[in-house]
Amino acid sequence: MPPISALRLLALAFCGALTSCHTALRVETTRDETELSAREKRHMAALLDEVASGWDGMQHGKSTARRAAEDRYENALAKFLREWDSHQCPRYWQSGTEFTSRQQSFQIELTNETSPKREVLPKQLDQLLLASRKRSRGEDTLSERPGLGVPVVGHIYRTDTTRKEQPFLPPNGGNLTLTAVLEMADDDADPATPRRCRLHLHDALNVETVKVQSDERLLAANFTAAKDLALSKKSLGLFSLLGLFYPERTLGDSHLYCMDGYDPKRIPVVFVHGLMSDPHIWLNAVNAISSDPELRAKYQPWYFLYPTGLSVPQTSARLRNSLQQARDYFDPDHNDPGMSQMVLVGHSMGGLLSRMQAIDPKDKLWDAMFRKPPEQLDVSEPVRARIVSALKFKPQPEVKRLLFITTPQRGSNLAGKNIVRRLASFIRLPVDTLLMSQQLLKGNTDALSPQIRDWGFFAFLSIGTLSNEHPFYDGLNAVPIPVPYHSIIGQFGRKPLLESSDGAVPYWSAHLEGAKSEKIVPCWHGCVERPEVVQEVVRVLREHLQESGRIAR
Repeated sequence: MPPISALRLLALAFCGALTSCHTALRVETTRDETELSAREKRHMAALLDEVASGWDGMQHGKSTARRAAEDRYENALAKFLREWDSHQCPRYWQSGTEFTSRQQSFQIELTNETSPKREVLPKQLDQLLLASRKRSRGEDTLSERPGLGVPVVGHIYRTDTTRKEQPFLPPNGGNLTLTAVLEMADDDADPATPRRCRLHLHDALNVETVKVQSDERLLAANFTAAKDLALSKKSLGLFSLLGLFYPERTLGDSHLYCMDGYDPKRIPVVFVHGLMSDPHIWLNAVNAISSDPELRAKYQPWYFLYPTGLSVPQTSARLRNSLQQARDYFDPDHNDPGMSQMVLVGHSMGGLLSRMQAIDPKDKLWDAMFRKPPEQLDVSEPVRARIVSALKFKPQPEVKRLLFITTPQRGSNLAGKNIVRRLASFIRLPVDTLLMSQQLLKGNTDALSPQIRDWGFFAFLSIGTLSNEHPFYDGLNAVPIPVPYHSIIGQFGRKPLLESSDGAVPYWSAHLEGAKSEKIVPCWHGCVERPEVVQEVVRVLREHLQESGRIAR
């Protein structure tokens, strides 16, 4: 079978399948309120008997006996929480709910008001999931902290309501790193009086210790489970091919997303994926941040999700708009110390999008692609405004450092090969992009760069702007990068460094003079999840803390 026939079948098969299931990515339906039955309450009360036995045993006896009691307490509490969640959505849990076993009665009180960055209320959650002790990928590291309590993930569905209330909530919902502790009052031995209990859902990213009786105890935590769910390939992986071949169908989800609740003191690290990819590739890097106490205290991971079929200038404009929206939403006065020290980490095409946030191109990008000024183009005003915003812009002031991973800073000769150009022919441009391209190509041939004029629609696709022959790079590389930047470059094979490539991007393209550091890794282009790459990301983030004066917590 000729290569193009195979590509056609592959593209159509994947895109057809993804189109049919894409709605699962976008909106979930909140579970209805369900009352607990008497039978369910009795079963849960029996579990509370075990919780109480373990709690009381933790307060007395030898250390070995106290440890055994703590295990009994946590195992029973985990079962109790799983049962309650399975029968009733946490949003509908009621303070004062009583559970009566054959031995005694219990009254569960819920915290009424959340302390900033310390506790989350059940009414804020749609599900309470026990944190898994296993990774979704066996070779990766599970980050845990031993201590008291049951690590859980507080899940928030993305519904029409939550999308309005929390515009930066990820498309597959929010996943909070929590630890449950059921604090039990002393038993007064009066069978007519329910034993009072208070359920705490501690924010494990911000709470390290809890007070039990008169003792200060380390709080248990699982820092990986929430990130496993947040960056699940099962949900986000649907985006990669659909975003390349049918970008219009994914534009509604093209946005910047926060993986944890916003913290004005923590520095956002924005991860930007590359061509035909999605944010699940950042799981190991995000887990490395969450598992390091210093980085966890200083950084908050965000990611940018975008359809990769559109050109670099168009998509960089979307990222710019998202960053501006986030700044105006979270930090309208522009006073938050964390927001003002943002770091962007981009892989491949994502590195180009990140670079475009820090530079001030003036007329350099425009002059590289057009032979006439904007006002002389024969296009509609909306099209003119769109082109100008993509090529003439100011740098984002909050972006203070860039990290490029296998980024084609001068394009790639792979993008210009015939087989790749044929693959690009399957990309279905959004209507507005198609109309913009038609207007430019129809009445402005004398205003276009000769390369763009000759390429036609290919010049306005992502794959086109990744070609080293695209005039975009003449303008891009004439503009200085005004913030510190670092490069991670893949060397795949045994060729000398200057002649090497990662299989997609040659060294001569990925290398940038003036980089604060350049890390060569013996990996192919898709190396983001490799340990040596993750270690370098961590190192650069530590360097950023040192140079920004944010070392001390």
